[in-house]
Amino acid sequence: MRKITLKKVLIMFLLIGTFSRASAIDERRSLQTEPQKVTLFSRIAYKEIGYGKSAFNFQYGLRSDNEIWEQVARNYAHLMYGSISFDPGSDWFSVSMGDDDPSRIKDLGELQWSEVYYTPLLLANPHQSTGIRFPGPQESFEQSSDERVTKVVAGHMYLVHIKSRETDLYAMFRVETLEPSDHCTISWRVVPSPEKQHTLGCFRRLHPTSACSGLG
Repeated sequence: MRKITLKKVLIMFLLIGTFSRASAIDERRSLQTEPQKVTLFSRIAYKEIGYGKSAFNFQYGLRSDNEIWEQVARNYAHLMYGSISFDPGSDWFSVSMGDDDPSRIKDLGELQWSEVYYTPLLLANPHQSTGIRFPGPQESFEQSSDERVTKVVAGHMYLVHIKSRETDLYAMFRVETLEPSDHCTISWRVVPSPEKQHTLGCFRRLHPTSACSGLG
């Protein structure tokens, strides 16, 4: 009986290892898919009704002026451009926020898509809030907003963790072009959640203090 039990345990571990490797391969393949592009127009500059062309929903791949935006995305904007004017101009990204929306955004710095292999970890915000606080003398907007707002910089890669009662997804996007305080074009794709991966990795130029690890 002991030999049979041990054999079953060994088979179980082999199967787990096989599934884990297959999952890792699938995750890497998803990061190799061609990113899509969308252009967002500053909400402040264009002063259109609602979000105008300033917001985007990653889950459905819809910009806020799409005719099915209200029906499909239900006016849920994951990413907004140009909704804030500060220091100077409106070149700021912000994520959805509210009592039950702990979404976050992080600037990963200047990167190409070819340098991205894994999804960095970005935990949902533990502090729920209906608004943001502008930075004090010794803080950045990223700090004062609890990573709900970040500066738009051409050539930079960004990570968003969108979380609500109905949604929990990660997406990455890169600012391909920027016309200051007017519009920007981003390339984007939804990426695997690192919280569901066995190994958390980052990008090639891994910062020593990053929460990511495991790249070979």
